[in-house]
Amino acid sequence: MPVPRPEYERVFPPATVCAVTTAGGSGLGILCTLKNALCVLTPCHVLCPETLTKISSRVVALRVDGPDSKTVTLNLRPDVFFAHSPAPQDGRPPDVNRMDYALVACELVGDLWGDSAKNSESSASASASGSACDKKTKTNLHFFARPLEDARQGHFVECGDEIHVGVSAGHLDETRETESDETKEKEKENDVSVSWRRGFVTAAPRLFGTFNSQKKTTNVSLRYDARTVPGESGAAVCSVPKLGLGELPSELVQRKRDSNNTRGTGTLLAMHRAGADGEDGEGVLVSEIFKDVRETLATRKLRHAASKGNTGVAVLEINRTPGTSRGHRSRAAAAAAEVVAAQPAMAVAAMACVADKGGYVSVGAARAASACEALETNMCAWAAFDPKSSRLAAGIAHALGALARAGIVPSGGGLEGDACVVATLEAHYANQAVREKAEWALRLRRARGLR
Repeated sequence: MPVPRPEYERVFPPATVCAVTTAGGSGLGILCTLKNALCVLTPCHVLCPETLTKISSRVVALRVDGPDSKTVTLNLRPDVFFAHSPAPQDGRPPDVNRMDYALVACELVGDLWGDSAKNSESSASASASGSACDKKTKTNLHFFARPLEDARQGHFVECGDEIHVGVSAGHLDETRETESDETKEKEKENDVSVSWRRGFVTAAPRLFGTFNSQKKTTNVSLRYDARTVPGESGAAVCSVPKLGLGELPSELVQRKRDSNNTRGTGTLLAMHRAGADGEDGEGVLVSEIFKDVRETLATRKLRHAASKGNTGVAVLEINRTPGTSRGHRSRAAAAAAEVVAAQPAMAVAAMACVADKGGYVSVGAARAASACEALETNMCAWAAFDPKSSRLAAGIAHALGALARAGIVPSGGGLEGDACVVATLEAHYANQAVREKAEWALRLRRARGLR
């Protein structure tokens, strides 16, 4: 269904859609920034992460900073930053452990600005100093790459709400080796364009249940009836704006009125991942993707700190209230429990420092018992938060057994930890790895008299 273009929708684009081509497949992507670094967000099944570091990957994007816009090429840099979540099994919707996305750093090929950087009147950063930091900022401005950190956690839609799906058409086919490079370059400059289609939400994300007064999202995706075809995985799904031309800030209208943007002032809502002719499309919420990226970064951070002998980062992760900022995810907590299992005495000392608000204190018998009690209580809370996670269950059972083996007796007697080990053993008895660790932990705790 064609989408009309009111005047106010030429103010700024909701997202920059690009074409992604690899030896393992091709599709679309969304240019964004993470900590001010340019990245591309695309479905995981498009990139094939297993072979990403061995193949040549290209991104063809359309500049949106002015009337002289043209297509440019970017190279993917998984060696700089790479975070992903695998695709779900066929016929199953995405969940917090299988979201089907890949976020990869990218860099420009060649010079983006040419002579335009010398013209202070037309440049997007006229007062820039030309430093490396300013070059990164100018790049983000030229692509209108929105920060992934801006993904709003509370922005949800309801069934029947209108959405717009942005796709990049005419992307370059790298498999045609018979044509010359000049022909490919001309096609790349002339054929790449972004078009927007209208659709309506048919299945919206739901909030169901609470844990510690925090609502939990039951799914991380939404469905809509916008027309999509194979090869458009990675398209941008945006909500419809509610502001007219007179309601938008006058400075924003004046600054962006002359651009060549063809659609939208709505919020970037989701990334399209799947859809077939005659079926509803499915998109993964960008806010949930950002939560998952934060979980990945937290896991890497605490493991790096533990490799340097610092268990404080792992203890702070366990001390965090489950479900407060990263949704229903427990990968970082499971990795933190593994750190506690490897270094129980240092973890108890770090917990004592946390209890004393970061000040260094000597850990005596009573202080160690109090810190051990707090550590076990927090781990039991994580086990109750995500009782189906085998990795979390194995890590917590291993950590509770390691604390008992180290001879550290909790001030409360360890009854809560004992009950947690028994519950873990009953819930994951069919899993041999979890069962063995839980039985080992239970034997040690009973042998130490921690009942």
